[in-house]
Amino acid sequence: NRGQAMAFLNEVGLEGLADSPASILSLGNLRRLELARALALGPKLLLLDESFSGLSQEEVGRMMGLVRKIQERGFTILLIEHNMRVAMSLCERLVVLDHGGKLAEGTPDEVRSDEKVIEAYLGKGE
Repeated sequence: NRGQAMAFLNEVGLEGLADSPASILSLGNLRRLELARALALGPKLLLLDESFSGLSQEEVGRMMGLVRKIQERGFTILLIEHNMRVAMSLCERLVVLDHGGKLAEGTPDEVRSDEKVIEAYLGKGE
């Protein structure tokens, strides 16, 4: 019903755009709308696949805040993301893939200091 829909729009900060067609929304607002739609389904696990891709720094910050609020509510989130700053900030555990294979797995600190990750993403620094 409209009341429930408005509650989810309010949760992601889109209540002021409730009567706007999705076709006129910015990319950042579309991503927040997608998040509201997913939450409305009452999932046990929330899959976010490249949800931060193409967003401005401001929009990334807003989305990160929303994801943190969702995490605080106890949701399990599977995040697929190329933006390592986002992944390192939001995730308790990471699996880093390189050319389709698992390169490393662990906490953000463990992954950040993993020699294979450093070599693959930062170079050896010879």
